[in-house]
Amino acid sequence: KDMKVKASLLDARYLCGDLALYGDFEKAVEEHLLRKNEERFIRERLAESRLRHERYGGSVYLLEPDIKEGEGGLRDIHTALWIAKVKHKVKELDALVPLGVIQSRELSELKAAQDFLWRVRNELHFSAGKQQDQLAFEEQEKVSQALGFKDNGKVRGVEDFMRCYYLQASQVSRLASLIIHRVTDASEPSHLRDRLVGREVREGVRVAKGVLWISDPAILAANPENLITVFADGQRCGAEISHETRELVRQHLSLIDEHFRRSPAANACFLRILRWEDRVYETLLEMHRAGVLGAFIPEFGRLLCMSLHDLYHIYTVDQHSLRLVGELERLKAGEFREVLPLLTQLAREMEKIEILYLGLLFHDIGKGLGGGHSELGARIARKIARRMRLNADDTQQLEFLVRSHLILNHTAFRRDIEDEKLVIDFAKAMGSVNNLKMLYLLTYADMRAVGPEVWNNWRGSLLEDLYLQSLKVLEAQEKGGVRREDRRSKVRRIQARVRRRLAREYPAERVRAFFQSMPERYFLTTPEEQIPGHFEMMENFTDQAYLSTVSHFAEREYSEMAICARDRPGLFALITGVFAATGLDILSARITTRKDGLILDVFRVSHMGRPEVVMDPQKWARVRALLEQVLAGSIDVARLVEESGRPSLFKKRAPKVPTVIHIDNEASDEFTIVEVYTQDRIGVLFAITYGMHQLGIAIHLAKISTNVDQVADVFYVADGQGGKIRDPQRLETIRQTLYRNLVSAGEGVA
Repeated sequence: KDMKVKASLLDARYLCGDLALYGDFEKAVEEHLLRKNEERFIRERLAESRLRHERYGGSVYLLEPDIKEGEGGLRDIHTALWIAKVKHKVKELDALVPLGVIQSRELSELKAAQDFLWRVRNELHFSAGKQQDQLAFEEQEKVSQALGFKDNGKVRGVEDFMRCYYLQASQVSRLASLIIHRVTDASEPSHLRDRLVGREVREGVRVAKGVLWISDPAILAANPENLITVFADGQRCGAEISHETRELVRQHLSLIDEHFRRSPAANACFLRILRWEDRVYETLLEMHRAGVLGAFIPEFGRLLCMSLHDLYHIYTVDQHSLRLVGELERLKAGEFREVLPLLTQLAREMEKIEILYLGLLFHDIGKGLGGGHSELGARIARKIARRMRLNADDTQQLEFLVRSHLILNHTAFRRDIEDEKLVIDFAKAMGSVNNLKMLYLLTYADMRAVGPEVWNNWRGSLLEDLYLQSLKVLEAQEKGGVRREDRRSKVRRIQARVRRRLAREYPAERVRAFFQSMPERYFLTTPEEQIPGHFEMMENFTDQAYLSTVSHFAEREYSEMAICARDRPGLFALITGVFAATGLDILSARITTRKDGLILDVFRVSHMGRPEVVMDPQKWARVRALLEQVLAGSIDVARLVEESGRPSLFKKRAPKVPTVIHIDNEASDEFTIVEVYTQDRIGVLFAITYGMHQLGIAIHLAKISTNVDQVADVFYVADGQGGKIRDPQRLETIRQTLYRNLVSAGEGVA
């Protein structure tokens, strides 16, 4: 009854000893296992295979695949052979060729893939120093070097190695499935009957029991456009493409030449697939598996199994691009209508959905060519659009989507979206309301398709805020132009509303003094409903070390701590050190300094998928207690970070992710923007802000973004007099100093 014992018995082979006794053993196995329980054994193996694939990630293209048990792993070959042994009483895969189960070419491909996986697995065992079948991220570079893969200009050796792995694993998955299908399907009594009785979709194409197949192979040579049309048939019928048809299509891929790619009929059919109401993702995936998508759009085919060696990209570039289509389709189907009503509405109302789908497919098409992939990708997309005979407007829109696919999230996550000038400039860059809507949907799908941890409510709220603000600008522009309200007039309107809310409890002169002491920027960037609470806290401040309030926003997945204290050098760094020591991840911080030296720092802290921990009152009691001790000088904050059980940033170490310091003096009228990209680790924000304190830089806004292993921290800063830092030598000193605080000495500044 034990599955492992059964498999072991099937794998038994004669080594030495009594050959007659071994013959008796073989007869016993055949009688009791291969004859009596044949169908049951096959059902159990197939069920076990499905569960195993689910248990090990359900995809060939995982960041850290399991070479033995994962999909496309060695166990898939074992399973195919075991089932073939039971059905055909063969001892090895070679014996399946004379039986017509597998062709010689297919057998050679499978053996080559198996040999590659064996070599990778052996090298992994050597590298790890133990039996380990998961090709862990940290082992991939060592294994690739041992197998002779080297960096080659635009492609790193480890990325070339992983691409080879995915290509070979996908071969294993395809060919093992093909063997199992041919062995089991041919034995079904209903197999032939279904093929004869199945409904004819059109001449040469039939469907039965949810499976579609080409009943007359001659239709492919007679009309090569059937290489695409058959997938449209499957989409329309809600049927999957049969194994035989997929392999038949593969054998005819040479028919897809440049003439085919420019065929109006072929392109019209492909665009119909994209316009169809459902199963767009499934259909494109089927086309990709059969090699049709890459042959029809060779620029996309170049992305096949392309790997990026970082922890952020969980899937290969081609699979990631296809997953964008799936994410948009889920949105369009209403799967998230309760939690994402605006995005759902936009997806359902999108008129040129086929252009958006093309934008999703092509957004990363410039990767692997060196240089900025967005600009390169836009040029490639324009070339494809012309080949597909898209009109000028559709071509321009597709080109815009590919060129701009990173702009929305970069602006929302790395810039001050409360800055009216920035929003107006961003909206103008969009060009039209339709461009903005499409880019919003693309950005959502891109984030969802990267991995499960990338999209969250906090990021979603930032994107939605920027989208809505930009939409207002564009709609106003369409009605006759954008009128930028006078800054002072806007502040007066806000203050008038706040004054009415405070009038019952506070004297007018106190409110007036508050208005006069706070910078205009505070009123323009602070949610109006929060201003009375800030006023009350600052009114209650006397000689305390600090005062604070904590609010929780569960629906947006963050908590907010507002801190009022007397300004002092390095105060912001001290506070970030306390957050680091208590395991809290800062999303953003806005710093306001009153004319009398009182400061108001407002921190937003991520719930990190565990709101019950971050919202725990005891957690914040500890934060407050530590903050009081740090501000009193009874605890050294650098030591506090170091002793929090994590490596200190002051122990120099070169990160896996390159550190880049970029300074922008154009995006903001008031501040210099410092962008820091570096390896993520606890306390990195403290290290940066402590360095800025040492440099005499005043921080006015911090926006923190983390992509698994890389942080992108952006700071709006000013000099000691509150102005932009313009001196080139001073800016270079800032870059060098921050860099030295983050990486080991001797590495050049990027």
